[in-house]
Amino acid sequence: MKKINIQYIFLLSFLVLVAVSFSSCKKMLVEKFIPSRMFTPTSVSVSGGDTSVTISWPASLNAPTKGVTYTVEINTDSSFRAAPALSITVNATSVTITDDTLQDNQRYFARVKANSSNASSSYWMVDTVAFTLIGVQIFHPLQSSDIIDNAVRLTWTPTPDVSEILFTAANGDTTRVAISDSVNMAGQLIVYGLQSGTRYTAQILAKHKSKGKLTFTTLAPVTGANVIDLRSISNDPLVLFDTLSQIPSGSIVLLARGQTYDFPSSYVIDKTVTIQSGLGFLSPAVLSLANNFDASGNIDSIRFSDLAIASAGSNYFMNVSQPTNITTLSVVNCTTQGNYSNSFIRLKEKGDLISNLNINNCIIDSFGVGSKYSLIYANASSAASIANINITNSTFYYFYSLIRQDKVTTSSINISNSTFDNMINQGGYFFQYTTFPTSFNITNCILGNTLDPTNAQGISSSSATVSVYNSYMTSDCVFSANPLTGFTNYSGTASQLFRNPNQGDFTIIDNSFAGKNSSGDPRWRN
Repeated sequence: MKKINIQYIFLLSFLVLVAVSFSSCKKMLVEKFIPSRMFTPTSVSVSGGDTSVTISWPASLNAPTKGVTYTVEINTDSSFRAAPALSITVNATSVTITDDTLQDNQRYFARVKANSSNASSSYWMVDTVAFTLIGVQIFHPLQSSDIIDNAVRLTWTPTPDVSEILFTAANGDTTRVAISDSVNMAGQLIVYGLQSGTRYTAQILAKHKSKGKLTFTTLAPVTGANVIDLRSISNDPLVLFDTLSQIPSGSIVLLARGQTYDFPSSYVIDKTVTIQSGLGFLSPAVLSLANNFDASGNIDSIRFSDLAIASAGSNYFMNVSQPTNITTLSVVNCTTQGNYSNSFIRLKEKGDLISNLNINNCIIDSFGVGSKYSLIYANASSAASIANINITNSTFYYFYSLIRQDKVTTSSINISNSTFDNMINQGGYFFQYTTFPTSFNITNCILGNTLDPTNAQGISSSSATVSVYNSYMTSDCVFSANPLTGFTNYSGTASQLFRNPNQGDFTIIDNSFAGKNSSGDPRWRN
């Protein structure tokens, strides 16, 4: 048997005991408690955005009950490496900041942290929020007629201290235009000297503070070898009538705004041509028709743009009486003047064809009421046809019937964002077709008063499929037979919905009308 050394065991036990005792006397290193991890804000939100924003957050969890404040830092740099634009410490869970402190139209970022009087600050909240103060908007919306190639017409609500308008081009070039007190009170200014085909931002300022901003693009100038410019010729009302027969096909004829051009007899268009007012801010050029336009032959395009079309005895605007095939006939930004006893556009020769008829941004009135002619009419006996009819952003009033086509299958009718009033009498139809088109859509339109509710008809076929969307009828739009369906009924009359329909003012005056911002000709919307 092996002998056990009692002294060795005793010595070993003594050394272990000493080691333990030494260890228990050594100071332990404990990780310091950092309260910032415990009460960092958990979220942040922003509301507002015109001239002020409110930045808010929930109270931090586990924060001390007293002495807690919050620091809000605002920076143009999302990484917050740059010096802050603003740093605010508050004892609430929200703060409101205005454009007296920050710039309008500058993108900012905000972050939040909590502070305690008896502990270190919390970490910055991980998430940040972005916001932009857009400022006041005293500019009125721009219309297409307010912008030309080298100028813009700006209008605004007169406001104290307005002093200048700052124009900034897309390349960064800036131009300042001073605003006098008298111009500010008038609330309108035409600014020339702009570059054509250029995108600009206009900002109106009062004491260096933004009061509104608009962005627009100037038009390209009308130039080229095919441009026939008659604007410099004054005191010759027959110059257009005499010139049209001498110009090549494809010409664009520019007319002087504010001048009248006479047509003493019918004029036959036999070539592609555009007739339009030159760019400017005066009233459009006037075509004064003692007789109508006619057409002949194969023509790719005829376009009338930015004109007043006046009857000086003519019964039609266009009365096509010769063999004609027109690919596209466009009437854009035009108004009519005077009373036309017959049609706006009529095809009367057998086989006449307009493939595409486009009417956009027009005001057309006083056609066919006495003599029972449709405003757009492909003659019953001739099997003429207008294949595709597109009517947009326009107003029609005081007419016997809108569209009549007989004996021909056509492709489409698309009518949108348009207003109709004082219409249909003597048994006339709003739409009269023998065979209706395969595509027939009415969108965002308003139908007003029928002239003779005891003898006004809607549509000549109960089997026609018409897609109607967001369109309305006033209570005095009454069809004695064959009514149009799919429209939403408005409880008031046309006179209750429109400002002065008998005088051609269809501004919507009923603010409770459901379609006030989305239906009818956009120029009349509230």
